[in-house]
Amino acid sequence: MTRDLPPEWDDEGLADLHRILMGQLLRFTSSPLSGTTDAGLVRGVLLPPERRGVTRVVLWDGRRLEGSVAYDVPLVHLQGDNVPWTHLIAALRQVLVHPPAPDSTDPMGIPLTDARLRMLDALDHVTFELGDALHAAASMLQPRDDPEDSGHLRLDGFLLRDYTTSRLYVTVPGTAGPLGLDVSLQDNDGRVRVGNTALMAALPSLVPDELESNRSPAEDPYAPAGVYDFTHW
Repeated sequence: MTRDLPPEWDDEGLADLHRILMGQLLRFTSSPLSGTTDAGLVRGVLLPPERRGVTRVVLWDGRRLEGSVAYDVPLVHLQGDNVPWTHLIAALRQVLVHPPAPDSTDPMGIPLTDARLRMLDALDHVTFELGDALHAAASMLQPRDDPEDSGHLRLDGFLLRDYTTSRLYVTVPGTAGPLGLDVSLQDNDGRVRVGNTALMAALPSLVPDELESNRSPAEDPYAPAGVYDFTHW
């Protein structure tokens, strides 16, 4: 894969995409990315010095470093749009079901597979696991860097309610104690999803202004300020 990247992506913009993906891949350093014990743990996430627009993911089985394999994954589509980290992780998991053989080695001698085209193909039919959806739902409200900043929503906890719903526990300025926000982990066709884009965009205006119209009858001791149903978003 040698096609040049679109000119709108400079090195710093690509590095930002890499850092986002790297941060999300950290959770797979102890839990297998592929759902198996065969080279499914993340050993490293690197910026290749010889390729732009790529994140290099090094996988191993947790026992033998010499069995590591590196996979180059794309950060942007050929048309120029960036690929969400959620979709990259799911696509890489699908590629690993039948992993392509290494075709070279990286600068440190690790067997290297250029998986970019395989990844882009997988993105056309990507599927998600329940853990992907739960992680993405909780990631909608990241902890604030400044604990003294009370002007923003703050995620205090989360709980998988069932196979379709997660409850996010959120502290809201002006409320007494956390409230619970129920969000859906499936789309209208019953498929697991990780994109709550509409909810993410609307949440600052929905909370607290539109809470009453979304109140749930559910009671939750972890949410003394009440539970609110946003599963329709």
